[in-house]
Amino acid sequence: MQVSYHLSVTTRTIEKITVVVTVAVLGVALAAGLRGGPAALLVAALVVTVSAGVDLVLRGESRYRPTPDLFILPAALVVGAALFLPLLTSGATLVVGLALFGALLFAVLWTEHGGRVGLIAPRTAGTALAAIGYIAAFVLYAAIYQSKARSLISAPAIVLITLLLTARQLRLAQLFGPTALDQPPAPGQPTLPVKSAPPAHVAQSAPHEQPATSLPSAAAESSRHLRLREGAAWRRTLVYAAVAALAAGEITWALNYWPINGLLGGAFLLAAFYFLTGIFTQQLLQRLSARVVAEYGTVAVAAVLLIAVAGLVRRGA
Repeated sequence: MQVSYHLSVTTRTIEKITVVVTVAVLGVALAAGLRGGPAALLVAALVVTVSAGVDLVLRGESRYRPTPDLFILPAALVVGAALFLPLLTSGATLVVGLALFGALLFAVLWTEHGGRVGLIAPRTAGTALAAIGYIAAFVLYAAIYQSKARSLISAPAIVLITLLLTARQLRLAQLFGPTALDQPPAPGQPTLPVKSAPPAHVAQSAPHEQPATSLPSAAAESSRHLRLREGAAWRRTLVYAAVAALAAGEITWALNYWPINGLLGGAFLLAAFYFLTGIFTQQLLQRLSARVVAEYGTVAVAAVLLIAVAGLVRRGA
């Protein structure tokens, strides 16, 4: 009986996600053939539709009230697909691109749901969503860089994208990774006072003397403490995201003078995004060290060198 109930709930969730993904894929396919204002209006409508679908799945199936950052990744996938797919030159690649977009969007909605109801391990859910976040960042970066827009236009767009995606990546680390609740409190953070338990003979001999309001009071204190920690975490997240976004904007401004195509430009910005989000994630989790900086720096520098070599080879050809 219980197995059949869970199976019906899972089937209903998959059906809802499939409807949302189907509408998004058809809308993006239509937007790929439009230009200017009509395309922008259609993409905006798709972002609202997909966000409503995320809210429907999480509220109705996961019994979870979505926070604003949960809409960032689905919206980034929709906008990225609408900007990137028109750059594809053949019908076959367009179909493949639409299929990949649908698969990624389905994976995001299912992982957000499964990670909250126990169908997917939290660490696995966080890793999968973070990986899709990097894919969305690359698609958006490549599409914007390929447009060859002036720095006054492209740099602010990169700043906005990096701000939102960095905030989401950092929140994923807090929600699905080793959270601050599992770590010692940072200096200056409030700590929940721990009261010692009464002696055993007191608890056994006079249980009726326990104040009736102690449990509600402790629950209220715990709730207040968690809200304070959550507010502090959000403030640090936004500060780190803003720093990463400004750095990405500066990189974009300089990168616009380098004659490389959109894919290489997007890969360069992705390497910077990977380094910045990695460093700030470890700082947020209080795990930043010289070894961690060296690891992220080595990967980012190696990627930049490969991109530089590819750019020089392409320019020479």
